[in-house]
Amino acid sequence: MSIVERAKNIIFKPTDEWNVIAAEPATIGRLFTGYAMPLALIPALMGIAAAVLFNSLLSEYVAGGTVELTASDLVTQMVMGYVLGLVLLMAMAYLVKAISPSFNGGNELIQATKLIIYAGTPAWVFAIFLIIPFLGFIVYLGGLAYSVYLIYLGLHPVLRVPKEKVAGMTVVVILAYLVGSVIVYIVQQSFTGLGGATSTLSGA
Repeated sequence: MSIVERAKNIIFKPTDEWNVIAAEPATIGRLFTGYAMPLALIPALMGIAAAVLFNSLLSEYVAGGTVELTASDLVTQMVMGYVLGLVLLMAMAYLVKAISPSFNGGNELIQATKLIIYAGTPAWVFAIFLIIPFLGFIVYLGGLAYSVYLIYLGLHPVLRVPKEKVAGMTVVVILAYLVGSVIVYIVQQSFTGLGGATSTLSGA
């Protein structure tokens, strides 16, 4: 199945697609190289495009402009965000594998990886709209919320978590992901000083 077909199916008919995903053979390497890595490029590239096209807006609304951010700094930040985001996905797969038995689910790493990667589809795809100021960010937040819902839908068919325990495990997974995202953000910002800085794309 092509990446486009899989993305379309998981977004528009997730219940059926999770059943297909649960049963199909896969490898962790293929899940990353054939699906996660291409789609994860979308928010990275859209972030650069938005910063370049709307730099004046960003500069106006980011307070305390004491650090100049060059174009090379911005690219470095986006590359780091891309790599660290993939690392976070793998860490989350291991976490899901580890905690699933506590919710009477399976503990197969490949199944946990399927869940985490395919659930991220709307967050990646909806990042296309980040190019639209303000409204695009709201749409992107909708994609993140839909990814949470996909985790909720996928836990039972993919990891065999009993339906009465799906909600509880979903909460634990999302809380862990939020903590991981904060760590990624802190590491990412430490290389460019974007937080609290005025963005000045000088091309240097």
